[in-house]
Amino acid sequence: MNGGIGIKNKVLILLGIFLILSLISGIGSAAEIIVQPGDSIQAAIDSSKSGDTITIKPGTYTENVNITKSSLLIRSESGNPDDTIIKAKSSSSNALSMQAWNVTIKGIKTIGASGSSYSGIYMYKCNQCVIENNKMTNNGYGIRIVSSNRCTVSKNTVLNNGVYGIYLGSCSNNTISGNTATNDNRGIHVGSADDNTISDNTVTSNNILGMYVCGLSDRNLIYNNYFNNTNITIKNGTGNAYNTAKASGKNIVGGTYIGGNFWGKPDGSGFSNKATDTDRDGISDSAYSIPGSIYIDHLPLVVPAPLTAPGASFSSNVTSGTAPLNVLFTDTSTGSPTTWKWNFGDGTSSTQKSPTHAYSTAGTYTVTLTVTNSAGSNTATKTNYVTVTTGTTGTKPVLQYWGSPRSGIAPLTVTFKDNSSGSPTAWNWSFGDGAYSNEKYPKHTYTAPGSYTISLTASNAAGSNTLTKSNYIVVTGTSSQTPVAAFSASPTAGTAPLSVSFTDSSTGSPTTWKWNFGDGTSSTEKNPVHTYSTAGSYTVTLTASNTAGSNTATKSSYVTVTTGTTGTKPVLQYWGSPRSGTAPLTVTFKDNSSGSPTAWNWSFGDGAYSNEKYPKHTYMAPGSYTISLTASNAAGSNTLIKNNYIVVTNA
Repeated sequence: MNGGIGIKNKVLILLGIFLILSLISGIGSAAEIIVQPGDSIQAAIDSSKSGDTITIKPGTYTENVNITKSSLLIRSESGNPDDTIIKAKSSSSNALSMQAWNVTIKGIKTIGASGSSYSGIYMYKCNQCVIENNKMTNNGYGIRIVSSNRCTVSKNTVLNNGVYGIYLGSCSNNTISGNTATNDNRGIHVGSADDNTISDNTVTSNNILGMYVCGLSDRNLIYNNYFNNTNITIKNGTGNAYNTAKASGKNIVGGTYIGGNFWGKPDGSGFSNKATDTDRDGISDSAYSIPGSIYIDHLPLVVPAPLTAPGASFSSNVTSGTAPLNVLFTDTSTGSPTTWKWNFGDGTSSTQKSPTHAYSTAGTYTVTLTVTNSAGSNTATKTNYVTVTTGTTGTKPVLQYWGSPRSGIAPLTVTFKDNSSGSPTAWNWSFGDGAYSNEKYPKHTYTAPGSYTISLTASNAAGSNTLTKSNYIVVTGTSSQTPVAAFSASPTAGTAPLSVSFTDSSTGSPTTWKWNFGDGTSSTEKNPVHTYSTAGSYTVTLTASNTAGSNTATKSSYVTVTTGTTGTKPVLQYWGSPRSGTAPLTVTFKDNSSGSPTAWNWSFGDGAYSNEKYPKHTYMAPGSYTISLTASNAAGSNTLIKNNYIVVTNA
């Protein structure tokens, strides 16, 4: 009997323990808290527990939110930050502050913390927090990260913030990726921050600096970012890197390899805007030494030029002679062909790029070359190009020739004349710069300075001879003409203090520059940036000089500075027509911006500029061109960039 009672007691004890565990489990389970318009987000946070999800329905919530609880997910219901807005009730306080661990913020827009020391999102002593797909605009700081570690800030938009877009201070091991920072005063600031990774960000049109890395920031990895700003400042630090190892993958400007960063400027003068990429892999042919820094981006990004079908062409060392006649064919095709198909006219062919072929039988032969790349193919045919005879007649040519002039400044056009004896019937000139001709008396223009070796192979029925003259043509780059001074500026109107970028567009290769900004200050830089601190209308003068003389350009009342803001900055829109065609292609551009702009600065993507409202521009070379327009009025300026907007093909 006692044994039976003992069993019952044990069962009751086990049931009691089970009930207690069930109650404890229920008490600790995570909850979802719904916040409706009219509710307080702060109240929802205050009532939450670790592990809870706070879901915010679309609406505008006017309050300053402070998060000190850890392990929360705070998200908008729609996932769209433009319809779920935290508007700072006090502009002198952060819109959203965090001091917690393992908190995720997603799909929220923060505005109105406009005091210079306050942020859309402020993270202080946070650890393993995630800030993703949010939008911060019209604050002092967009996102400010201080004394925080192992946090992820990704896919956010920081726009029109008064002091900084994204700020890192005294923090480490954070990941900043996939964000867009534009039209802030400073895009990304890295101050006393170590071991962070900054990648895949788009940082454009920031007013003072696109990015700043201070000298106390160490071991940061910064790569695959798109920088398109007038100024970037990078100090030394220790162990920082501005490119990762080259690896296959689509980079931020559409190339097929991950490497360094795109270093651009809105006026098209940045390193990546002008760098060459002969193999079209999206990586510059040369490294970028970052100004003012010990660091080098060894794999800077460029926008890959569009691939076009090749243009087939070829030459040969001889075009006549007795059998057996060995002929070296040289491919001179344009457009980067990847395969070649030769037909020598005697029933034989080759797939080499520049083959040598032996004609064993007398006759006249038509030669055809077909070249191909991934964009298409093209064929060049030379009818009756090679003549082979059965016997020797006379003697081979004895070569002599001259060129005039033999020296001068680039571009230098030289006329060549063959004076060979032996009545040659075919000629093959090599001009030393990669160009060739089969004419007897060719003309050739040298566009770059250098010392060029000339080679002529002339042939007749008896055979051929070659005469080479080393360093025969000397082309220099020193101008012998007085320069003609010219310049532009952007912006030319705005409120004080007004920072104006001046661009020298003088011709005649000046070597020194003297600017007078009209306010008692001057500069000897080629393209200076000057800040007008006082309202007024300023006349600007540029004197450009070289060894041949000097010339002065003056623009009266060129820069207008006001003391206050009137109206709003222009909202940009424009079009160009036609947008595609064969070179030379003349395109008419028209500004349709609202806000009554008073000054315009166009960059046409090929190194040319205009200050007209409705300019026309002619593209002389095939390519895909990015257009940039900066328009300004008394309230300020904005910039609109259209990538690969004009496409020019071969005729």
